[in-house]
Amino acid sequence: MLRRSPAFSVFVRHTLTLRSFAFVLCLFLLLQPPAPGASKASHLQKQNTQSADHPTSQDQQGTQDSRVFVKVIPAPKTQTETDQYREERDKQSSHERWAIVISAILVVIALGQLVVYWYQAIQLRRTVESAGEQSKAMERHIGEAARSATAMENIANVIQGGNAAIIRAYLSVVINDAIYQERAEGLKFEAKPNLVNTGGTPARNVRIRIDAAIVPFAKAETFTYPLPQEVANASAVAAPHQTYNLSAVVKEFVPDADVPDIKQARSEKGALTVWGTVTYDDVFGQSHTTRFAQWLFWYPNKTVYGYYIPGQNDMD
Repeated sequence: MLRRSPAFSVFVRHTLTLRSFAFVLCLFLLLQPPAPGASKASHLQKQNTQSADHPTSQDQQGTQDSRVFVKVIPAPKTQTETDQYREERDKQSSHERWAIVISAILVVIALGQLVVYWYQAIQLRRTVESAGEQSKAMERHIGEAARSATAMENIANVIQGGNAAIIRAYLSVVINDAIYQERAEGLKFEAKPNLVNTGGTPARNVRIRIDAAIVPFAKAETFTYPLPQEVANASAVAAPHQTYNLSAVVKEFVPDADVPDIKQARSEKGALTVWGTVTYDDVFGQSHTTRFAQWLFWYPNKTVYGYYIPGQNDMD
């Protein structure tokens, strides 16, 4: 929106004042009565003319043979008529002088109005130019504000993403314990890894798929690590900084003679292998998956240790 400068408002008021003054003068001239001198003078001249055109009967007297020339001498004016004529002539001259003065004043007023209009036009052009500059400056300011807002939004998104990354749930599957095969006791090889939430918030809708088998070392890179169809602990919740026990049992018994070698990784038969996936949702509604695969062995004192199979462990 354009703003009027104070100078512009002052000149507008001056212009209105001058126009009012000119209007009053014109109204004064129109209301003045007409000068009576002219009409009376014309009446006197008319009477004198009639007197000259129609001589008296005495002036027209004469003989038939002689011609008589009559000289018409106008009657002398009385002192009252002379004073009245002089007074009317003075009034007429005064009116004429006043008309000249008023005309000069109107000319001066008109010139003043032209000057005022010219100055107003200059001020208006400056105002328009100033408004244009202000509009451009405002557009630049709006552009800078928009860029600043975008930058702040990006920073806020980064901060929010960083905070979410810091406090969200992280589920890991770590090597823990295992049971080796004892046919007489009815025990098969069984892996018992631990599920740990190392994040700062709960993991929701936890879905675990886990399986175990005796896998030869030579097939570690080519083995498909198939996932079972059944889901363990579906829709469970893993609290932050808590540990949960998982379990997977080998489906078939192995020859009893192979058990010591499998326990101590001395046979090409392979080792107890456990693998699977853990899928869960964090408190921010994002879904995540942890993939794991481990080899498990026993020391002579029956302590369990193991290795994370290369290329088979991952998490997001």
